[in-house]
Amino acid sequence: MVTAKAASRDSDSDSDSGSTAPPLPEWLHAVAGSPATTPMESCSDVVAVIEEMDDARYATKPSLEHAQAVGHVPEPDGGYGWVVVFASFLANIVVVGLPSSFGVFQQAYQEVPEFAGSSNLVIAFVGSLSSTGIPLFSILAGRFCDTHGPRAAMLIGALFTLIGVVSASFATSIWHLHITQGFLFSIGVSFGYIPSIGILSNWFVKYRGLATGFAVSGAGAGGLAFGPLLRYLLSNVGWRWTLRIAGIGCAVLMLVAALLIRERVKVKTSARIDLSLFKDTLFLRVYAAIVCCSFAYFVPFYFVPLFSSQHGMTKEQGALLTGLLNGASGLGRILLGLSSDFLGPINMLVLCLTTSSLLLLLMWPFSTTFAVLATFVIIYGLFVGALFSLLPTVIAQLFGARGNISTVTGMVFNGFLFGYLLGSPIAGVMADRFTTWLPDGSKYIDFLPSILFPGVCFLLGSIIFSTVRWTAARGKLLVRI
Repeated sequence: MVTAKAASRDSDSDSDSGSTAPPLPEWLHAVAGSPATTPMESCSDVVAVIEEMDDARYATKPSLEHAQAVGHVPEPDGGYGWVVVFASFLANIVVVGLPSSFGVFQQAYQEVPEFAGSSNLVIAFVGSLSSTGIPLFSILAGRFCDTHGPRAAMLIGALFTLIGVVSASFATSIWHLHITQGFLFSIGVSFGYIPSIGILSNWFVKYRGLATGFAVSGAGAGGLAFGPLLRYLLSNVGWRWTLRIAGIGCAVLMLVAALLIRERVKVKTSARIDLSLFKDTLFLRVYAAIVCCSFAYFVPFYFVPLFSSQHGMTKEQGALLTGLLNGASGLGRILLGLSSDFLGPINMLVLCLTTSSLLLLLMWPFSTTFAVLATFVIIYGLFVGALFSLLPTVIAQLFGARGNISTVTGMVFNGFLFGYLLGSPIAGVMADRFTTWLPDGSKYIDFLPSILFPGVCFLLGSIIFSTVRWTAARGKLLVRI
């Protein structure tokens, strides 16, 4: 039933419909781009103006599809995205390349009077701490990146890199190195690495594997350069000035990377870190595989120089082998990243982890000459680099729909914490345990247990990733996944 009052209201509305609407406020006309003296014809004009205001206000907040629809972001897979790849490349030179070259320091610190009597375990713990930064602070760095942007996160990384490495040059005891070159530098590593990797899925879709491969190949390029360069500096200016030069140079590279990097579209973030992923069985398997692989990854990087010295090779040859290992790893990241765009990132990751484990178990123990050992590090480096070039792509493929990709990447990379912290020290304990002193006063280290340990860890990781592949492919064997 319509009341008389309501009918009167309807009648008034009908009688006014033909009259001219009063002019809107000047601020609304200014936003709409129409003169304040020109009245709008209907309420639909007001709605249109408000919708345009919403588009302008939230252009950096919504989903990628909406942002592209209103024309505020560039298309993916090109343009400035390749500048972002270059920025990520520079960051990886520092945050992975320098820690991967710790084997040169491992060898040098054994001869420094201030660190006399320090075991392989104690020295290796310095390198483990610096590498542990990526998983230890990964969730914090990822969350900071999602809320404040990758540039702010990488500037923090540059600052801690400078403080950590340079302050290590003033150490007078091995525990000073644990705090500086270990812990402080590790903060810089994490805040430099997570943003540089998480941002790539923001810029690339079709060529994500190739872009990620190019970006993380900076780790190999850095390792290739750092190995011989650090050895040269250690021989000519001493370990203290070597650390100062390395710290300043790395901080400059990180600063340049931070200034170049930017987001294509700012994705809306949740109010808190979503820990429900740790209830997802698929995520837990990925996490478990990463834990296994983390115990293995850095062992060859740290112990190849010592292994080469054990078999009569020079320090310069040991540093060259470290450089070759890092360089091959960088090349492998590009080639395998490109291959993953055609064959599938999960397929390639399983293949590469399996091959890496077999090389450790079947080839490294018998690489007792420089030529054979160089062949091993090159082939091994080509395949082992896939862990870091393919993993971000796998994360984006499996969990990217959740949003907050930097936070999710940080949660996955947190799985590296256990092995980064304990993997190389465990191998060091094995080396110390199987060290014998010969009658002529020299020592002999049986490296076989330290070699079998990472080989078995990689094998376990590849088996677990195979179950992830089986689930993602829904039981199909010949499928790109």
